[in-house]
Amino acid sequence: MPEDFHIRIAEPKDADDLIEFNIAMAKETENKILPPEIITAGVHNLFAHPEYSGFYLVAETNGEIAGALMVTTEWSDWRNGLFWWIQSVYVKPKFRRQGIYRKMYEELHSR
Repeated sequence: MPEDFHIRIAEPKDADDLIEFNIAMAKETENKILPPEIITAGVHNLFAHPEYSGFYLVAETNGEIAGALMVTTEWSDWRNGLFWWIQSVYVKPKFRRQGIYRKMYEELHSR
């Protein structure tokens, strides 16, 4: 991997990047324009309400957030356990094809 990426749990200070990523992802994947006020509130609410059972991971290099994903938790009565669902995956175009998603997935797997 050309860049050295550090994977960590996102913090509220990362909200602007996460908002930007969600807006870009919706545009790229569904040609959908997300209302900035709704996605902004949504990202901030996940940080403010841990009872929503979700969190973000970010890939960072040289102080720049290169990519992120969101994890939500779901209870399975069939398996009597909690499962993590990966959502809202985004990697900035200039960092694509460098294994960032793989590193984030490996970090989740290790947790």
